Amino acid sequence: MTYLKHCKLLIFLVCLGFLATAPNLAAQDKKTVTHEAIWLMKRVGAPVPSPDGKWVLFNLSEPSYTEAEQVSDLWLVTADGSGKPRRLTNTKGGEGGAVWSPDGARLAFAAKREGDEAAQIYVIDVINGGEAQRVTNLSTGANSPQWRPDGNAILFQSTVFPGAMDDDANKKAAAERKALKYKARVYEGFPIRQWDKWMDDTQTHVFVQELSAGAKAKDLLAGTELVRKKGFSATVVNSGETLQAIWTPDGASVLFVATTERNMAAYSEVGDHLFLVSANGGEPKQLTDNKYSFGGPQFSPDGKTLACGVSENGKKVYYLNRLATFAWPAMGAPNIITANSERSVGSTRFAADSRTIYFTAEDAGLEKLYSVPTAGGEVKLALDPKTGVLTNLAIARNTVVATWDSAVSPAEIVRLDLIAGTVKPLTEFNKERVAAIDW
Repeated sequence: MTYLKHCKLLIFLVCLGFLATAPNLAAQDKKTVTHEAIWLMKRVGAPVPSPDGKWVLFNLSEPSYTEAEQVSDLWLVTADGSGKPRRLTNTKGGEGGAVWSPDGARLAFAAKREGDEAAQIYVIDVINGGEAQRVTNLSTGANSPQWRPDGNAILFQSTVFPGAMDDDANKKAAAERKALKYKARVYEGFPIRQWDKWMDDTQTHVFVQELSAGAKAKDLLAGTELVRKKGFSATVVNSGETLQAIWTPDGASVLFVATTERNMAAYSEVGDHLFLVSANGGEPKQLTDNKYSFGGPQFSPDGKTLACGVSENGKKVYYLNRLATFAWPAMGAPNIITANSERSVGSTRFAADSRTIYFTAEDAGLEKLYSVPTAGGEVKLALDPKTGVLTNLAIARNTVVATWDSAVSPAEIVRLDLIAGTVKPLTEFNKERVAAIDW
């Protein structure tokens, strides 16, 4: 072998060795997975698009091992991805359940600000800026605000004492219980515990309050026969209880989800049903029968259709969550429009034209986007992400957004292009942290 050939071979072998070790060197530059690496990643909440579809609101939590240093604020990002996310609030306490006013000029949310003994509903002017203004003042607190279609009133939920007709009665009941010299509690029904919390006899009620000066909140369920039933309860979720209350399209009534069979949960299937109550109060009317259990109600943009999740009550161990629609306000029997689908329905939203409903569903380890005609018909795959899961679907005008995450990527806000079939990130808060980990 000549000297020149020997040098060329040596150079080739050195290059080959470098290429073989390059991936290992790259891996060595990354950090192994640790509790700190995962825990300290920022937590992006569900997207809430503005009515005109131009902005997306979301909550961002910045965790810390020191509780006093944890941060949770509202952020905004342009729906077309042309601008970077910006912080909207900057307070010690976090905000929850934020919703846009119908005209897109204001936001309502629940927060426990300085001086509040319990979380209250606040309203902030997004157009003109300024400090958020508190609009409720209940000793039992307030959460889950929803704007009336005309923007002049809100409904919200609060956990109250049984039999209390107003806030003074709730204050009295709270004071009496605080003065007791014992903490024993007698249970005469089931359940007695929800995860790490002992249950008590308080109830979740729905309230309505005008947004005029001096207006007081009205408990729509106080004194009704419905809440006096032993089995009355809001829907139990991991974070507590919720009535999933929404306004009817005309703003004259409130639709909510509840059960009257909770005390029988140890012995039989418990169903959640749709109820309707006048915004002026009165006895709620049950709209659905015991054959099915319902949840997640929402009205179509044109106000002619009510959609909700539905599962069949019975002796089966496992049910697919279906999607049902009702003609509003006629109601009648539910039209189960995904009856022939093998997918369990996740988050759902109407298209802007009210003729189509989009929903997320699991398939082959992913969570994809599907569509179905509002009147019923073929379920079609609308968007097929190659990795990860789509959750928290939301639609406003032509803007379709969701959260996307995977086993190696925390949730971020994305915009879905249903024509091109693409997923565009609107936030990338954890991009650098994710890239630094050797997964």
